[in-house]
Amino acid sequence: MALDTPAYTRPVVKPTPSRPPDEELLALSEMVAGYPPLDAPVVARLLGEVGYEDLDQDPRRQLVQHHLWMVLEAATSAARPGTSTADLFQEGTTALLKLVHGLSRHDPLEPAEFQRQVRAAADAAIKAALDEETRLRDQDEQWARDGERVFSLEAEMRIETGESPTDRQLATRLGWAEERVRQVRLAVAEAAAAHDRELLETLEEMEEE
Repeated sequence: MALDTPAYTRPVVKPTPSRPPDEELLALSEMVAGYPPLDAPVVARLLGEVGYEDLDQDPRRQLVQHHLWMVLEAATSAARPGTSTADLFQEGTTALLKLVHGLSRHDPLEPAEFQRQVRAAADAAIKAALDEETRLRDQDEQWARDGERVFSLEAEMRIETGESPTDRQLATRLGWAEERVRQVRLAVAEAAAAHDRELLETLEEMEEE
């Protein structure tokens, strides 16, 4: 009888960052430097102006722009090897936008409390992003392990019987749900096909040269 297993989700391939990490961080730093921190009286004024539509400049936009430095600090302090600081910065900025657009002029925050909330919101969003990244990495590693088990057992059973085993036969031997076996076999086949395509493209490029 197949063991109960949690929902099994196919792995998601994340795109490769478009620029090296050092250049990525430099670009962010240069952008944020254009919006330096504001003095507390200026922040207090902007917090008090939130919601008024007859102003020359949008106080919400200014609050967001001039607190991006806090988001960048949170992103760089939380970043770890293999993690895109730009992705973390984006998550923190989204949290900052939500915070600022939820402000009300009827009950303005003190500057220190607003900045505390900015950092807390950025930290929470960045932590959630890192937790999700860890979950996806663990999931991908589990898929790799499962693929190796299915591949090895399939080869073993083919030698035993002279035929390729069915999903049900593999599931019975592994103690898995049949759907899980089907998904793993499909993923292995897709990975093998992708590898073959890459190899063929490489050989064609070598022939052209």
